[in-house]
Amino acid sequence: MTGRWELPGAGERGVALVLTLMVLLTLTGLALAFFSVSAFEPGISRNLSDGARARYLAEAGIEVGYNTLVAAAGEHKTWSPLLATVNAAGDHWVALPSLTRASLPGLTAAEGTYSVGVRNDSLADDTAITGGATDSDPALDANGAVIMRSTGKFANTTRTIEVVVRRVVASPSPGASLHPCCAMSNWREL
Repeated sequence: MTGRWELPGAGERGVALVLTLMVLLTLTGLALAFFSVSAFEPGISRNLSDGARARYLAEAGIEVGYNTLVAAAGEHKTWSPLLATVNAAGDHWVALPSLTRASLPGLTAAEGTYSVGVRNDSLADDTAITGGATDSDPALDANGAVIMRSTGKFANTTRTIEVVVRRVVASPSPGASLHPCCAMSNWREL
């Protein structure tokens, strides 16, 4: 026995420094990850806001297009004049007058636009959309139903909404003359 007595861990000098550096490195990595994730938040927020504005523009287009269809139904008792320019061999959509890349009153095109088109319910799978019998001719409205689509665009974001619009004849009160009115159904966002 030499008489020397050693403390436990006396040969592990500098361990505290290594552990401190490892903890500091881990905390620095976590802080950098937090800051990089938070840098994406303004972009995510902007995308959400742009998407909402584009959807609101599409909804406004649906309303303006609906008013156009109501006026045409009252004037012609059919929507065939609006569908007369359809290309039976290709695209069945017909742009409604003055509703292509239109902006809301008081706003500029830079603040968003909408485009509205209609087509007759003459395609094979339209029964699932309209819930009833479909027309056979894309340019002739015989059943009083059309499909209207509105696309809102703001910045680089677009949203599209499709609805079915039907002509219905309603009597305001018993004995009164019948007058046409329109109803929207099957609202869906594409």
